[in-house]
Amino acid sequence: MKVNVRYFSIFKDITGKSEEQIELGENIKNVGEFLHFLVERYPKMSEWVKNEEIIVLIDGKVYNLDEKIPPQIKEIGIMPPISGGDNYGFIDKIEPEKLLKSVLALAGEDIGAVTVFVGRVKGVVNGRKVFSLFYETYEPYSSRSLGKIIEEEKKKIGFSDAFIYHKRGEAVPGEPVLFISVISPSRKEAIEGLASLLERVKHEAYVWKLEKREDGEYWILGDGKRVERKATKN
Repeated sequence: MKVNVRYFSIFKDITGKSEEQIELGENIKNVGEFLHFLVERYPKMSEWVKNEEIIVLIDGKVYNLDEKIPPQIKEIGIMPPISGGDNYGFIDKIEPEKLLKSVLALAGEDIGAVTVFVGRVKGVVNGRKVFSLFYETYEPYSSRSLGKIIEEEKKKIGFSDAFIYHKRGEAVPGEPVLFISVISPSRKEAIEGLASLLERVKHEAYVWKLEKREDGEYWILGDGKRVERKATKN
C-alpha cells in the first residue's frame, strides 16, 4: 500500500522534504513499526522516536505507537509535540479591531461580558533580537483542532461562544498573531473561558513555530522548548 507521508517543523529539516510517497510493506503493521522504518530511512529521527517526542496523524487522527495502521489510508502526518469554522481558523493577517467589531456584532442582548486576548510576536527573546516567526499548519486538521477546543470548553465552562483566529505564515515583531474572544452572560465564565482556551491553544492546536533571530533559527516545540535548526544530511 502506497501512502503520502507529510513532514512538519523539524522533521521537514531532518528528512529534507515536506512530503513523499512511501510503500508500506506487509511487515509494517502498527505505528511503532512504521516509525522504526522511518528511523532506518532517516537516522536523525531516532532520538525523537526514542524520547516519544513525535506525533503521528493518520488521515487526521492521532495514533499511538502500539496501534495498528488501518487499511486503505491516504495520508500520514509526522510532527513534533505541539507548542496551537466561521468563528475559528488560521488566517494570513490578524486585525484585532476588525475581529472584535465582528464579535460584538454577534453578541446578543443576553451577553454581559466579552473578554479578548491578543498575542503578538516578541522582538527580543533571551536577550536576542528576533527577526520573525513562521507559523506552520496542517490543514484542515489545524483549523479543526481549534474548533474542537472551543466546543469542549463551551460544554465544560458554559460560556455562550468563543472565537479563535491564529496567524499562519511569517510574522514580524509587534505583529498580532493570535486573537481569542469569549462572550458570555456573566464575566466569570468569560474570564475563565478565555484563560482556558489560551492554554489549550498553546499546547493542543496543530501549529508549529520557527523563530528566526540574530543567533540562528529555532523550532519552538512543546512547552517553549527550542531546538536549533541546522542543515542536515542523511
